Amino acid sequence: MANVHEANFELTNALALNRSRKKEGRKLNVMKWLYDKGIFHLLAGFMLGRAVVMVQFMPFALPFFAAVMIMQRQKSPYTFAGLTAGAAALGLLPGLYTATILLLYYVSFGLLRKYAGNQFVAAGLAAAVTGVVRTLYTWALQPLDWMTGFYILAEAAMTGVLLLIFLQSFLVLTKGRRSAYSHEELVALSVLAACIALGLTGLMAGDLVISHVAARYVVLAAALSAGALVGSTSGVVIGLLFCLASFAFIPEVALLAVAGLLGGLLKSGGRVGVVIGLMLATLLTGLMMENPLRLEFSLYESAVAALLLFLTPSVWVRALARHIPGSEEYAEEQQQYAKNVRDATAEKVEHFSAVFKKLSDSFSDTEPPAAEFEGASDQLIGQVTQQTCDHCFRKEFCWSEHFDRTYEWMTSLATRGEPESDWTSYCVKSVLMKQEFERHHQEKAVSQLMQQHMQEGNRFVARQLSGLADVMNQFASELQRETRQNDEQEEKIVEELQEYGVRADQVTIHCLETGRVDLDILLPFQEKHGECDKLIAPMLSSILHETVVVYQKGDLPPPYYGTAATFRSAKAFLVQSGVAHAAYAGGLVSGDSCTAVPIHEGKFAAAICDGMGNGQKARKESEETIGLLEEMLKAGIEEELAIKSVNSILTAKRTGDMYSTVDLAMIDLQHAGARFLKVGAVPSYVKRGRQIQMIEAANLPLGFFHEMEMDVLECQLKAGDMLFMMSDGLMDGLRSIENPERWMRRQISELVTTDPQEAADLLVEAAVRAAGGSINDDMTVVAVKVDHQLPKWAAIPLKRNTG
Repeated sequence: MANVHEANFELTNALALNRSRKKEGRKLNVMKWLYDKGIFHLLAGFMLGRAVVMVQFMPFALPFFAAVMIMQRQKSPYTFAGLTAGAAALGLLPGLYTATILLLYYVSFGLLRKYAGNQFVAAGLAAAVTGVVRTLYTWALQPLDWMTGFYILAEAAMTGVLLLIFLQSFLVLTKGRRSAYSHEELVALSVLAACIALGLTGLMAGDLVISHVAARYVVLAAALSAGALVGSTSGVVIGLLFCLASFAFIPEVALLAVAGLLGGLLKSGGRVGVVIGLMLATLLTGLMMENPLRLEFSLYESAVAALLLFLTPSVWVRALARHIPGSEEYAEEQQQYAKNVRDATAEKVEHFSAVFKKLSDSFSDTEPPAAEFEGASDQLIGQVTQQTCDHCFRKEFCWSEHFDRTYEWMTSLATRGEPESDWTSYCVKSVLMKQEFERHHQEKAVSQLMQQHMQEGNRFVARQLSGLADVMNQFASELQRETRQNDEQEEKIVEELQEYGVRADQVTIHCLETGRVDLDILLPFQEKHGECDKLIAPMLSSILHETVVVYQKGDLPPPYYGTAATFRSAKAFLVQSGVAHAAYAGGLVSGDSCTAVPIHEGKFAAAICDGMGNGQKARKESEETIGLLEEMLKAGIEEELAIKSVNSILTAKRTGDMYSTVDLAMIDLQHAGARFLKVGAVPSYVKRGRQIQMIEAANLPLGFFHEMEMDVLECQLKAGDMLFMMSDGLMDGLRSIENPERWMRRQISELVTTDPQEAADLLVEAAVRAAGGSINDDMTVVAVKVDHQLPKWAAIPLKRNTG
């Protein structure tokens, strides 16, 4: 029943979410319908057509019409009608002027269509048309003077600039995209909204100024969507444009700027917080005007703007906020986009994993060698008798008179047996008969051996493909693993840090599993005294009940200020390594290669590869082998499969004596368990105090055979142990010593230093001295020291209220 209730609950949530999305989609579709049908262009054109600045200038109609001509030419008739109607609402002369300037630009645009598509050419053309038409209209009404010419020049310049701004706004409105709006685009949208609201100048609703209500509503919407910075910027821009219409709007500039600032700061309170910011700004600016009546009407205007904000559909606000950097909607949008990309990538990886798995199954499902079918021996007898008995003069005697005896003898020979009686005294071609049977048996053995090798190769390829499929499947699972919501833990960490006087701007938890803790902290200061290591990491260790250390940290890039630090679980053991080389005959190039690096899932790999011979060729072989092995281990491929894959590659491309020995040690940093995989390598030694343990195996190097022998040995290391791995050059240089292994044990046991680099250097030096100062082969020693991982700073106990 519980499962049924859970299923019903999930189904109800899914249906509710689906209905909510459909409702939001319908609201957005209304806006899209208004825009696609040209109604927006008609209404916006009407407002811009009646917008006037400095009493006489109308610089908004032509830029809007020109922007529509460039961006959406099919909507130009609606725009022309709206602009002309809006200007005609002011009077016959403004309507005639607007129609004239729009028609002249339309004709000029058609003549210069090849060049007018460029925004700067279009801006220059709009400025020129404005200057010409305004000059003619002014000259027809009054004499021209230098002051009038200056005004005409200013209107023409304003027309060109507004066209560039409107083009920027149309780019934002017409192109659906995921990227965030830049500050320039937000300002351009604010200018467009202010110009449209400017068309309401002079309209009154009782004693309320409608343009004031519209301007405050736009600022409220900007503050709610984008915060204090964009809200205050929009307030200043809109206020300045309104001041161009009338100097009576100067107090409105302060009100809009303060309303945008306070509303953005109180954005966390939602619409109520933004409205409170507007009311506070209205009270502050109203008190400075010392006009109680005007303050009363200003509060009414703010109340109407607030009512319009509450009536605005939430989906419209979220649609705008999704493109504003820093907003919650923008963060959610980016997270959803990242999730979609991650899911798509994981799906592709899973498909590739399935392909490799299918290929692995196809190689694994090869049929075993077919058993000899019934009558195979008769077929072989027939082939042999065709070569021997058909031309023999005793054929009738053997196969007609004594068929049973002859058939029994031939069957024994066909099954690699020997007839019981002395059949050679009866058969005159017994030697040839034996040779023919032996030849057929050899051909059959070769065929069976080839089939066996093919099956072994198929099984090996199947294991390789299966290993790749497992790695890719694991990678896909990691991609699909959702970042868990740990809001409560994040808030707790922030509060605990605040209690100790450390402020954290943001805490992001990626994983809280034991041994896999992973979280990021954003600090509002640049670390100068090791606060992350000395204070924050010990506090996190106490909060999470697990030793946590700083994984990486760094200062934020300009213009930001602060420190970003990543904290992860500390491993139980710490590994240090040292490497010492001595090239053949004191040369500079050694044929040995080695590596000692941490790899995936808290493991440490140390390996030595010795290429056959000396010099550059051996160095190239060993580097290739160790490089392939290291990359496979880092990719998550199991050690045995990685070494077998390298062996397969070397065997396939072998030319001459291209062989390599491999000595690999894998150390688990959580419990210090070590696995040794030796392929043609000399013994390794584990030093624990004065006791020495030898790890040895006997097998051939890589590259000899496709099917290789590999010994896997295990050893439990402890804190303080030292592991010594070496190439065969050290042991070969000790030929004059009766028991090289015993000598090596004594040298290691007598080491006093615990530094792995010093220990490796001392061993190589001792081996060279024991060889009489000559280096007859490349020598390499890798020393590894295992210790407990002890944090530098103890955990800080949390303060508890004891009452």
